Amino acid sequence: MGKAEKKQQQQEVQNLIPGLPDEIAMECLIRVPYKFHNDLKSVCQRWLNLISSHSFYRERIRSGKAEHLVCQVQPLPLSPPNPKDSSSATTHLVSDSAAKITSTKKDQQQDDDDHELHQQRQEVHRTPLQYGLTIFNASNGTWERIRPHVGRIPMFCQCVAVPASRKLLLIGGWDPITLEPVPDVYVLDMVNNSSRWRRVKPMSVARSFFACAVVGASTVCVAGGHDGQKNALKSAEVYDVEADEWRMLPEMDEERDECQGVCLEGDRFFVVSGYGTESQGRFKPDAECYDPKTGSWSKFDHVWPFPSLSPRGSTATITSYRLQQHQWLWFLGKEQQQNGEVVKGKIVSSIVPLPKSVTEGSSSPCVSVTTLHNSQQQQKVFVMTGNGGRGCSSSSALSSFICNECEGEGAFIMERDMSNGNIKWDHVHLPVGFSGFPCSASFLLI
Repeated sequence: MGKAEKKQQQQEVQNLIPGLPDEIAMECLIRVPYKFHNDLKSVCQRWLNLISSHSFYRERIRSGKAEHLVCQVQPLPLSPPNPKDSSSATTHLVSDSAAKITSTKKDQQQDDDDHELHQQRQEVHRTPLQYGLTIFNASNGTWERIRPHVGRIPMFCQCVAVPASRKLLLIGGWDPITLEPVPDVYVLDMVNNSSRWRRVKPMSVARSFFACAVVGASTVCVAGGHDGQKNALKSAEVYDVEADEWRMLPEMDEERDECQGVCLEGDRFFVVSGYGTESQGRFKPDAECYDPKTGSWSKFDHVWPFPSLSPRGSTATITSYRLQQHQWLWFLGKEQQQNGEVVKGKIVSSIVPLPKSVTEGSSSPCVSVTTLHNSQQQQKVFVMTGNGGRGCSSSSALSSFICNECEGEGAFIMERDMSNGNIKWDHVHLPVGFSGFPCSASFLLI
């Protein structure tokens, strides 16, 4: 082999794809769906280095090939196995003379099966509710579940996505056995190891039902919630994801349990509504805002107009490019369907009513909202409701929500055209195993 041929061969080995310029090879690789990325890493060292880098995913975003992932903490199904489906069940052919004996044996077997099923159901009711992480890929309409390798996921923990590092965090919540608040924090790296959770430094204060939001590139702020004695908290702290460090922030002016966290203007942390220890269930109309530039809290009045309704999960942070304002959207049930705005400085909070087909069968459904897309032309939001049953109206006006398999239950995507303000709702098919109402949700573009 001549020197020229050897040089060409070495060059091909160094290329991402032999025989193709790296620019073309990159165009090919960024089009590979995310679910195959772990397979790509096993091809060669250069592919491993490339697909483990954040620059690769930035290029996917730049080229419009990134996938929209809705990440939700959901209760796992608790259905005992059906004895009729047991692998030990067999079919027998019997003669007429043996029919009576066989019938008696079948009756005895049925009694045994019924007793076993009753015991299994009792065991299910004694088993603490377990949670899993559900990933809905809004780009291709697929659902999958990731089970943790770190024990049980805490009940009512906060699921937080950090876009800059493409990591998922599970923070706080209740221990599923003791039902006590926990300070635990778990991290899942969606780029380098999307199948293994890692326990990191816990919060300074065990808390649940607290406000939480990503503030800046790699910090997460938490505030309020309640402790193990069900006392509402006004303490706050911030977590540096990259340094794995927590530090306390100044306390809020008031206790706030069942509050909602929102980040506006990039680094301002808002704690919306909530209630104090002595006023449980009566939600405050105001919010407190922490400004990291001044290191202090300030209060905003007339922000949450529903004294009997929790803001948790029912808000989505949206940036209005046309108005050069930040706003959060509220998605509420039919009892709260009203239009209006509350303006404070550059903050606009809009009340968005849910369509009748979403609220059918429930006077005030639970709502979990996650922002999918936000640009100058279009806004897309994923909404999941907890109506407690399947089925929506079959009227022709609601035909766009009808699904022959899941009957329109549960999941929807709202699209808003920013040029004219028109809103369109589309139903998302919800597989049976993924119908549990999420206690927390977040979004990653990957």
